[in-house]
Amino acid sequence: MSATPGLESHRVQPAHQAARGRWAAAMATLLSHVFSPALLGTLVLVSIPLRHPETAWPATLVAVAFTMAIPWLALVAMRWSGRVSDMHVTRREQRWPLLLIAFGSILTGLGVLTATAAPAVVVAEVGLFLLGLLIVGTVNLFWKLSIHAAVASFAALYCVLLLPLGAHLAVIVVALVGWSRVRIGHHTPGQVLAGTVVGVVVSLGGLLPLFPA
Repeated sequence: MSATPGLESHRVQPAHQAARGRWAAAMATLLSHVFSPALLGTLVLVSIPLRHPETAWPATLVAVAFTMAIPWLALVAMRWSGRVSDMHVTRREQRWPLLLIAFGSILTGLGVLTATAAPAVVVAEVGLFLLGLLIVGTVNLFWKLSIHAAVASFAALYCVLLLPLGAHLAVIVVALVGWSRVRIGHHTPGQVLAGTVVGVVVSLGGLLPLFPA
């Protein structure tokens, strides 16, 4: 009789661990979708008129179309045709066509913005996305880093760092995104760290002019 409680406890503990594991995996998957590069990048660009009230919406929408919408539609088409295995393009060798499409689309968008005399801040922020893409594309030649972590760290630092408690919020967002990518097995901690470094470097390109010399 005395062995029964111990046996029941031994059975219940793995069950609780399995339930926690399933919950953590589900939460990590949800975070990966909520903080997807396409969504975060779109939010950064859409927030330009909010951060710079003198900026007109038409130029912002052009930036969103060429920087985010067209590459995202290309991703959907590639996923539908089976050219990529998932919407996060976790296989490095499958990223090249999408990176090239995004590169061409952003370059075209910069041309349109320049030709239409778009506000300098819009051109500059699209240029930051192009810079990030060039770094990611170069690294992708020989290694895979986390684009989720790169865009999340860029968005968090670039958009919220100067707000009250912005630094704390930025750290929380970057940590959650990094944890989620490792938890679901799409990246190693090193790949997440590398992506975070890329996001920080690109964000500094936009933030440094805001600080007095």
